[in-house]
Amino acid sequence: MKKRSFPLGFVAATLMVALPATNAWSATRADAEAAIAAADEARKQAASVGGEWRDTGKMIKKATGLLDTKEYTKAIGIANKAKKQGELGYEQAMSQKDVGMPDYIIAGSGKEPVAGAVDASAANKIAADLDSVEVMHNGEKVVVMRGHDNSATLPEEFLKTDRGCPPFCIQPIVAAEGVDTVGELEVLAYLKESAGGDASILVVDSRTPDWAMRGTIPGSVNVPWDQLQQDGMAGMFGDSGESQLDKVLVEHFGATKGETGWDFASAKTLVLFCNGIWCGQSASNIATLIGMGYPADNLKWYRGGMQDWVSAGLTTVKP
Repeated sequence: MKKRSFPLGFVAATLMVALPATNAWSATRADAEAAIAAADEARKQAASVGGEWRDTGKMIKKATGLLDTKEYTKAIGIANKAKKQGELGYEQAMSQKDVGMPDYIIAGSGKEPVAGAVDASAANKIAADLDSVEVMHNGEKVVVMRGHDNSATLPEEFLKTDRGCPPFCIQPIVAAEGVDTVGELEVLAYLKESAGGDASILVVDSRTPDWAMRGTIPGSVNVPWDQLQQDGMAGMFGDSGESQLDKVLVEHFGATKGETGWDFASAKTLVLFCNGIWCGQSASNIATLIGMGYPADNLKWYRGGMQDWVSAGLTTVKP
């Protein structure tokens, strides 16, 4: 397997809730109904601020269906998971409250310049020997450069300094043993290789779509972090959690699945990122992939994520 590397300059909000051990506690229908009611209350709270996740209602419906088969312990496990999703959805929505779509997402995309921009010929290089990088995004060329607005400030969604932990906990500098932590110049190098025709590289935006739509790194592909969560619960992502995970691994990451399990011999080099050092979504995905056997040296982590990207004034586009 080709090892790819460029020069180098969790506590994630997990959705897993352990199922109660049946030999230690005998669940009743009343217990299950209470857990389902709590999950639905959390779902409604998230929905009230626009933060309901697409799978929360499905899980509540599945847990409710298990009441008829008297699988109370399993129903409680699924309901607890749905409750966690509801709580996380509410927290995420509240962290984004009153944040609009920022103007910076059109910078460098070939559309109208941002108000207040100065002459693009003004000196504002990415690095001393790097003016810009051409990448491909959704089949179109995008020039990544530093901003040329001398009065530019950070987008509003990245101005907050106090975010509740969990889920917004500061991440370690190393996501997992053998996984390189990279910075902006390394991400740009990978993007340039990909734009040059190297299909073995994929830069992955691990954030949920509502965040990605506010602006993402040109050339990246949005694969929401929850699509890689392994919990064996059928119905979480489409027909089954496993089928959705399989689809991502095969169609996006280049893995193959045989009778004996996954084969990552031809898997792509993935550069994963999310919102920044306070976001555990990409680190969670890295842990999941390594647990499945994905080679650590084929995984790169842009720890700084979107927070650092926009702080550097680099071009950002819609996904």
